[in-house]
Amino acid sequence: MAVENGIVTAFAVLYLPLIREFGASRADVAVVQSAVLLVGGLGGPLIGWAFDRLGPRRLFQLGAIIAAIAFVAASRLTSLLGLVFVYGLVGGLGLAALSSNANMIVAALWYPGARGRAIAVADVGTGAGAFAMVPLAQALVTTLGWRATLLVWAALLLGLVVPLNALQRLPDPTHATASAMPSSRDAWTFRDAMRSTAFWWLAGQRFFGACAFPVMNVHMVAFAIGQGVAPAAAATALGAVSLVSLAGRLGTGWLSDRLGRAETLTITYTSAAIGIGCLAMLAWHGAPWWLVLYIGFYGLAQGSTGIVGSARAADVFAGPTFGAIYGWLVLAAGPGEALGAWLGGRIFDATASYLPAFAFAVAALAGGVFSMWRVRPARRGAYDSGVDVR
Repeated sequence: MAVENGIVTAFAVLYLPLIREFGASRADVAVVQSAVLLVGGLGGPLIGWAFDRLGPRRLFQLGAIIAAIAFVAASRLTSLLGLVFVYGLVGGLGLAALSSNANMIVAALWYPGARGRAIAVADVGTGAGAFAMVPLAQALVTTLGWRATLLVWAALLLGLVVPLNALQRLPDPTHATASAMPSSRDAWTFRDAMRSTAFWWLAGQRFFGACAFPVMNVHMVAFAIGQGVAPAAAATALGAVSLVSLAGRLGTGWLSDRLGRAETLTITYTSAAIGIGCLAMLAWHGAPWWLVLYIGFYGLAQGSTGIVGSARAADVFAGPTFGAIYGWLVLAAGPGEALGAWLGGRIFDATASYLPAFAFAVAALAGGVFSMWRVRPARRGAYDSGVDVR
């Protein structure tokens, strides 16, 4: 998860060099990242299906190999369209197999009595990866260029991710207690899940959250540089968001197990909205402490969409087909992430300002909170973890 999310987040560092390389608009170059995020969501059903059939070890190793091949090929391309296809679509599919979505299924199945905390601990890897790899990407791009940076990403995938996942496995069926899993009579099927309102509200929560965060994660560095922040400092700020998110992810998991899923998401999304407001103040006042406040408030919320959404989905749909059900829920995230990443650039191209894009991100956060509050177990046999998951 650390390598996968580090690569995805570090695109923000590649963004301006790619604009200069291809002489394209911000919206056009953002399509590359939109493709990665779109495939990450649209590939959810395929990843869920493969997870149920291949298991995590083979799935994660195969994804790392596909992504590495794509990055090696992308490093030799001379057209933006080719980069969209190879880096965005092929590389995005490989990264989707390594994403937090698949790893959260593993955590949820291993620790049914403490899903929020287990998912949060696993998800710390995403924050740690971004914190480490964004500054690394800035150093590599500055000294070697973006093409060599892609080769380094391929080496990390093949040299680190593939061998480490040789140890990956799922718990034995006897690991889950009778109270932690539904009986076969009450177990959810994919068709049952699709017919429930809980499924669609969870999908809405994933979509709205996916719209909001890529606006900031893709365009924050470009916005900060536009306000006079040095490129290295802007990249460090993005990495610092990921560092703060380490504490935020652990706190989110702990709160969701004790306070409730919807209540926790309300707190974290409010924190994200406050952070976005602080970043917007940088455009009006220019004081660097607005950027520091953004790092704190926004960083605490980074990752909360997946942690709370995954735990709530497992609360309702845990069972032998949870991988497939969750894969289809993730389908809602891909269009949202692609829309958010692209729309941030499109709004800037149209208005010469990122502030309307930030307003869109806040509105999307509000939509995610509303959707989470609407999630209710759809039938008597729905899973109950034994904690308050209102």
